[in-house]
Amino acid sequence: MIPERYESQRVGLNGYRVLNLDLDGVCADYMGGLRDYLVRHDRMDPSIQPSNESYALYENEGWPFSSPAEYIAVHKAAEAEHLYATMRPLPGVSEAMKTLAAAHVYIRVVTHRLFVSGQHRMVVADTAQWLDDNDIPYMSLCFTGLKDSVQATVHIDDSPANIESLRAVGQHVVIFDQPYNRHLPGPRIEVWNDETVALLLSWFDRWPQE
Repeated sequence: MIPERYESQRVGLNGYRVLNLDLDGVCADYMGGLRDYLVRHDRMDPSIQPSNESYALYENEGWPFSSPAEYIAVHKAAEAEHLYATMRPLPGVSEAMKTLAAAHVYIRVVTHRLFVSGQHRMVVADTAQWLDDNDIPYMSLCFTGLKDSVQATVHIDDSPANIESLRAVGQHVVIFDQPYNRHLPGPRIEVWNDETVALLLSWFDRWPQE
């Protein structure tokens, strides 16, 4: 049963106050993890800090690949070494998610990590392990590239394409700030802290009436 004070935040028949939460670039340092893999295998100078002005890594300076195929090959090799189980979490994300969960927010992790075939079982297991190891609460875990097909009260994402497609179908999106998404209008958050959580909770309460 949906509490009366959250009735306006209904999602579907029985859901309410649902947060769809992206992982890479929002909760986990994907680019840092991939860079660590390349440095470890002597494929990148450890002094190089590649840029991230474009969401497509191979379009940025400093990465040792220049095409989608080269990037996919490196990603798959890093994935096989448990990239998704070992990436660093962004500072404060565990505490922020715990506070949101305590405020009756249903956290649904929604990620497009199954975009390379052949290692899906590992990716799913490593993702769940990473969430547990970093003490991040969640109630469901969804792997999909079609994020506009999964409704929520609020979405948090960094991908320009996802942000635009979600907004096109009338969903409320908070942008997690990255250089490659700064051409898009907010609202946006830059870090995980108490102020961020307070803003998110205020948006949960305000947006259903708008």
